[in-house]
Amino acid sequence: MEHWTTEDLPVTDQFGYWRDAICDAFTPLFPRRPAADPTASSTPGAMSGWVRAAPVGSIRLAEIASEPQLHIHGRSEVARTTEDVTFVNLVLEGTCVGSQAGRTCVVNAGDFALFDATRPFGLDYRSRWRVLSMKVPNGMLKPLITDSNGRTAVSFSPANASAHVAGAAMTAVWQRADRMGRADVLATNSALLTLIASAAGSSREEGAVDGRSIRAETRAAINTYVAEQIRFGSVPAEHTARRFSISVRKLHQLYEETDLSYARTVMKSRVEACAADLDSATRPTSMSTLAARWGFADLSHLNRVFRTHKGCLPSEYLGRRAASPSS
Repeated sequence: MEHWTTEDLPVTDQFGYWRDAICDAFTPLFPRRPAADPTASSTPGAMSGWVRAAPVGSIRLAEIASEPQLHIHGRSEVARTTEDVTFVNLVLEGTCVGSQAGRTCVVNAGDFALFDATRPFGLDYRSRWRVLSMKVPNGMLKPLITDSNGRTAVSFSPANASAHVAGAAMTAVWQRADRMGRADVLATNSALLTLIASAAGSSREEGAVDGRSIRAETRAAINTYVAEQIRFGSVPAEHTARRFSISVRKLHQLYEETDLSYARTVMKSRVEACAADLDSATRPTSMSTLAARWGFADLSHLNRVFRTHKGCLPSEYLGRRAASPSS
């Protein structure tokens, strides 16, 4: 079994090693740190992570763990890709927001999703994560799946029986990967791919429900990102769409199913941040300071928007909190 880790490297060399040695060992990827992530390594160049990998016949399995990051497999990475393969990624810990061919999926712990390395895709890990990734030649997998191109960037949950069995089988094969004889390998490859293909096809009837669930989960992830970013300034739709590897049009479409547009969601997040500051023991020295801290043009802008969302001015909100017995 092969093993890579950044643990033994000087912290200033870790990110470069992770990018050049580890990512390219599987398929060309451009890893990027998320902006202002509080859980990522604070030292410039630092990146904690490790990989264990082993071949199982024509399939290659790898267990990978690291900290928050965005993996981009764009056009330039596709051009450098020498293998016609699909990755089957089973999330063991954390959450991944994956995208390909205009689709976006949220892959939670226990879920798996497929990503075709011959086309651009993105993987956004928003917290510390651990993934079991299986690299499968497309010639082995695609003939087993109807409309295989339409089944990438779709999350397959263990709530579905076929997906549950497929995920459990991946884990079981990985646990025995370095102890399997040739006969076991041949039988295992065939059975495992059949299970994955069955799971990819069996959830097609649930597509409408799953689609709504995926869109809701994606919106929730975007809302969390917005709440994290508003303290650093503007959060334009273009930047957020790029962060989640979707188009600006797709971003706005996600909010058509809700009462608030993307822009109004950002503004509501600013208001909620202001209210949280007013609720805290360390309240701002002035309302103008509060307005500047959370990205409002001036105090009148804050007053107008705050009243729209809360039904009162920030000063009135603070006065009510101060008069409350629990304050």
